[in-house]
Amino acid sequence: MTAIRDEWDEVPDSDLHETIVERIEGLGEMFPQSLRSLAHSTVSWSTWGVKGVFSLTKSTIWVVTTTSLIAFLPYIIEKERSDLEKTQVAQQRQMLLGPSAAIQQAKTV
Repeated sequence: MTAIRDEWDEVPDSDLHETIVERIEGLGEMFPQSLRSLAHSTVSWSTWGVKGVFSLTKSTIWVVTTTSLIAFLPYIIEKERSDLEKTQVAQQRQMLLGPSAAIQQAKTV
């Protein structure tokens, strides 16, 4: 029985440079097609699941953020306006009645 030789048998091993992809592809041929198909479908389903969870998380964060802004922003603005108004009244009272009146008013509130 004679071995069939091709042109690659004539090239010295030191001159052959295979990439990582070529090496993985060559190693993949060691396994049966059913196992390779199972691994491929597992990776595909996992990728699909991760993308779905990411999309759902992204949408949930968007809804929660915008809802909280719409709900709480008017309250925050009104509170700041009220605090500013109180500060202006205290300053006006201090200018009219002196520092002791403003301090006394702050203690009663």
